[in-house]
Amino acid sequence: MVLGQSLWTSSVDDPERDAIAIGAAVARSAAAWPDAEAVVFSCQPDIEDVRWTFSELDALSSRLACALIASGFKPGERIAIWAPNHPNWILLEYAIAKAGMVIVAINPLYKAAELKFALNTSNVVAIFHAGTVGGASMRATLDAVRAEAPALRGVYSLITDMDPLLAASLEIDPLPKPDPADLFMIQYTSGTTGVPKAAWLPHGSIATISARTYERWGFGAGDRVCHGFPMFHVGGSGNSTPGSLIVGATTLPIHIFRAGEALDVLEQERCTGFIGVPSMLTAIMEEGSLLSRDLSALKRIIVGGAAVPSAFLRRCEDMFGVEMLNGYGQTESCGVSASVRPGDNTDKKIATSGLALPGVSLKIVDGDGQILPCDVPGELCADGPGKMLCYGDPEATRQAFDADGWLRTGDIATMDSDGYVTIVGRLKDMIIRGGENLYPAEIEAYLLEHPDVAEAAVIGLPDPKHGEELCAVLRPSHPDHADAETIRAWCRDRVSRWKVPRYIAFVDALPATPSGKIKKYELIPQMQAFFDPSHQPKTIGDT
Repeated sequence: MVLGQSLWTSSVDDPERDAIAIGAAVARSAAAWPDAEAVVFSCQPDIEDVRWTFSELDALSSRLACALIASGFKPGERIAIWAPNHPNWILLEYAIAKAGMVIVAINPLYKAAELKFALNTSNVVAIFHAGTVGGASMRATLDAVRAEAPALRGVYSLITDMDPLLAASLEIDPLPKPDPADLFMIQYTSGTTGVPKAAWLPHGSIATISARTYERWGFGAGDRVCHGFPMFHVGGSGNSTPGSLIVGATTLPIHIFRAGEALDVLEQERCTGFIGVPSMLTAIMEEGSLLSRDLSALKRIIVGGAAVPSAFLRRCEDMFGVEMLNGYGQTESCGVSASVRPGDNTDKKIATSGLALPGVSLKIVDGDGQILPCDVPGELCADGPGKMLCYGDPEATRQAFDADGWLRTGDIATMDSDGYVTIVGRLKDMIIRGGENLYPAEIEAYLLEHPDVAEAAVIGLPDPKHGEELCAVLRPSHPDHADAETIRAWCRDRVSRWKVPRYIAFVDALPATPSGKIKKYELIPQMQAFFDPSHQPKTIGDT
């Protein structure tokens, strides 16, 4: 910490000293804890129970890596996984790592246009998909876009094709040995251009940050950590999964989050930790059986992925009776850059997002890139082993880093004299609902395709459960326009459900600057006044 300045420089002499390729990390953990449980899926009726020890996970992932190579896929080629959480997601993640290939993590709720965009921008050569999600056949959606994805050579079911691949596997010795600096994972994230960005994350960054994250939270060998992050999210495949592996903890992912089933896992598996977003904890606290559950093994809960109000953290501590830890990060920094520590005083834990992880440097700068004094808000920038390699787009990459190579987070924060950061806003025009980054420009573009919509502005309204809810303010193209529910139904057929606005208002005109830019900062208080605290969807009134 530089006295009086919002600059925290890493105290680790070699920030990347713990870097290791992910496949090598699997083998190392298998040697250290061969008979301990590495991966457990249980208490979830939609999915068969699985218990893999570290040695079993190592052996199975090596066999699957051989099968991928024998199927004609080469080191460096991109393999997509398009599915909700599943044991085979984790098995495939480690197999791809050992084969020297690259994971492309794709949200299972993507519609056809979104899927095609991801396949083509990452040059995916093979995809493993689930069966149905939300009642829709994923194979049917894939078949509809396959002809427009010229690089795609292989299509596999994550459920039914894994056993045949493993059964036909021939031993390949030695397997490729990727360097920790090599690309391992491509995660899609949102930005300010209206187009999802492909963040490229290397082996060593994922291994280093995930391990130091789990160590910061006090997890190690013998811990049993349940998490609700989806595997297509960096919090799932890029942090929680490798983090538990490297420190010797058992990971217990939630297949599809349901509060009752999550409580079943926590109780019956004697979990010592839970990691999730605020909306998950809200649902668990509202689950009627919470107070009758035996959660005596639970030591701490980590919450992230969305803004976490102080009052919410206090409520969680009161309800669960365990220590709450709050952190900050983003996809481009492998999920976590800062976190409070077990034992930190209450003010730090409740009011801040914590201290930089070991090896990570943080600074707060003004619009000219100059470091600001303590407690003055500015843009948060990060340096160290967690930085992504780049975006898939060169221009987006150029804008993502400052002149000294620091990652520009786009978030507004303050730093106190102890180095603890507090997120106070966002430079990016982004809405975070229940841990999902939502992109107004993308949603506005979809809305403008509706024949009854002349102009659209999408904003976020505060919500006690999800952090924010989508509100679309529309200027209709004619008086007899479709009503709000009709437009929502139209959106549901075209975009993922979390991009469908909960609130829709119709107005005669949108406030704009002389250059024609919509003044969203004026719309937010207006829309808050229109929609009452019970959060019942309604419209302003048709024009």
